[in-house]
Amino acid sequence: MRSIVYRTSVDPDVDYDATQFAHEVDIYLADPDGWAQMHRFVRGPSGIHIRLCRPETLKTEGCHDGRLSCATLGGKRIWLNSERWIHGAPKSRLPLDSYRQYMVSHEMGHSLGYDHVKCPGSGPVPVMVQQTLGIGACTPNTKLTESDLRSRK
Repeated sequence: MRSIVYRTSVDPDVDYDATQFAHEVDIYLADPDGWAQMHRFVRGPSGIHIRLCRPETLKTEGCHDGRLSCATLGGKRIWLNSERWIHGAPKSRLPLDSYRQYMVSHEMGHSLGYDHVKCPGSGPVPVMVQQTLGIGACTPNTKLTESDLRSRK
């Protein structure tokens, strides 16, 4: 099993406890229904940087849309939208804790080299669907699906 080193941070202009954020990310990355099936995630001083930041910052960091979190495909930078982290996204139809799980899993998927997929029309929505924008006829889900695993670039 490959080890993935990551670190977390909360921007100074975001009102969220950095220790709590790091703890939550640890839990989400350790989920056996997520990328932990294939990787062991270890918090350290380097590696993938998971950053909680304001929507305005997302736009200045190269994200296409301040409404959405983003990550560099196959890279070491993840930006999580603090407004979504704090309030969720109703179109995902997920409760807040599950939505946060989705955020971390989706963006980590990009860092691991996985790209977006579409809702298959029914059944559990894949993690690599942009669930923030809606899940169509799919059912809410935070577990990896076969569609997710086939989306590697």
